[in-house]
Amino acid sequence: VNYGGLFVHTFFNLVPPATHFATHPEWYSELDGQRVGGAGEYVQLCVTNEELKRFTAQQVLAHLAAHPEANIVSVSQNDTDNHCRCATCQALEDEEGSPAGPLLHFVNYVAAEVAKQYPNVAIDTLAYQYTRKPPRRVKPLPNVIVRLCSIECDFAHPLTAESNRAFADDIVGWSK
Repeated sequence: VNYGGLFVHTFFNLVPPATHFATHPEWYSELDGQRVGGAGEYVQLCVTNEELKRFTAQQVLAHLAAHPEANIVSVSQNDTDNHCRCATCQALEDEEGSPAGPLLHFVNYVAAEVAKQYPNVAIDTLAYQYTRKPPRRVKPLPNVIVRLCSIECDFAHPLTAESNRAFADDIVGWSK
């Protein structure tokens, strides 16, 4: 497995706010009615923004062109919550029953574009913290890997313990 250097928590590697926030604030999280990310705030991307989807796919394609050894690329949320609550993201989150829904729609778009030129490259993402609960409808494309993260687990007890019930439920949910 070779990521070509683009491994987990990659949103700001792919779309750095220092470069893009001033001209494209709509590409970053809307929190409490304001787009944030330009003044050093550690947030997420607005994963339902159509222009951002296209831009991110192009960024991944450029990464693959520069790193022909890569056979997997991470398109994954930053290590924080602060996910976008714009009307479009919120509506899709409500429909999917989890913030993982909008994220997976976004990742699937990027993966579909990548597959056109790089059919043997996988795109991975995280089911992590706020995106750990699986979405209701959307399924990962065949070239998408969902990395289910167990950071909140109680490792002093088995996964079958009551203290790990939510994670065990998420394992079952993602397997479906």
